[in-house]
Amino acid sequence: MAARLWFQVALAALGTAVWVGTGCASEKIQVNPSLTTYGRKDLEKGELRLPTNTNTETFRRLLMGVAFNDISVKAGEISPNIVATLSVRLQTEMARLKRFTIFSAHNRGGVRMFQQLAEAGEANMAKAEEVDLKALDLVLSAAITVTKERQQRYDHDDLIYEVECDFSCEDLQTKTVVFAEKARGRAIRTQALSLAGKQLGGFSEEDERQAVYNAAMKALAVVANKLGNTYPVGGKVTGMLASGERFAFDKGFEDGIGKDQQVVLFADVGGVKVPLAAAEASAEKRQSSARVYRWNGGDADAKAVIKDIMANPAENWRKHALYAVGFGMPLPPEWENEYKD
Repeated sequence: MAARLWFQVALAALGTAVWVGTGCASEKIQVNPSLTTYGRKDLEKGELRLPTNTNTETFRRLLMGVAFNDISVKAGEISPNIVATLSVRLQTEMARLKRFTIFSAHNRGGVRMFQQLAEAGEANMAKAEEVDLKALDLVLSAAITVTKERQQRYDHDDLIYEVECDFSCEDLQTKTVVFAEKARGRAIRTQALSLAGKQLGGFSEEDERQAVYNAAMKALAVVANKLGNTYPVGGKVTGMLASGERFAFDKGFEDGIGKDQQVVLFADVGGVKVPLAAAEASAEKRQSSARVYRWNGGDADAKAVIKDIMANPAENWRKHALYAVGFGMPLPPEWENEYKD
């Protein structure tokens, strides 16, 4: 503290606003993780393709078991109550990903699966019941490490909360690891100090809990993004207007279709998936409508199907096995609102 006070007095004596490089960390700390997202501009040009792993058999809400455990604290003093509830909160938040039906294993080791989480993402579980593990499609597990670091600045301290999650996603049907991902989330909080180094403001336990949760949700966003790109949501076309520029399919926001979701209309021709058009979807609860903004006229196979459909779109769409599949999975809007710094 004496060193800090000496440094402050020296700067005041200089009477200048020149930044002085010191041992204090001055590098910009990355708070928000990098996510792979898709917008209309990504599909407007270039080869029109389907998302990786497009599979009509998975165009349903997949059953996922979630077990987050092995929480450790590397450094800094963090309330045990916060650490104890972190895994429960993360498992609860997974229920907001409508792409999956989530079953949560709160106990260490994930032996017992709990009843499906409420749609609203409530932390309080209904009465626990055994779930047939054979019914699960995927299991997502994670080991979590929480770090709290204090970095001293000129007139304030930065408290950096970091949550690192070591995720593993396994396919129970094939007994294979789909992906393993290490993700970090950070939240920064500032404590104001007087010239004498006295703290002028600080955290209550509730503030610290929110900082840790914010950091954890940024890490969870990474795996949610990965899941959405690994298991794209899609549905079967159920209708088309006479113009052929609009169609409907049987999946909505309760299935994982997000706001302004980019989708590819495709036909299953003898087991071959042929991309026909790029469109932007508008989701309702259990169904969506989409407006085409680009036809795949440069592909000979697609062109033949498109020509047949467009001869009488309102009727001819029925002659083909048509589907729509989304690019990416939007993050739940609650994450943007409730965990925004």
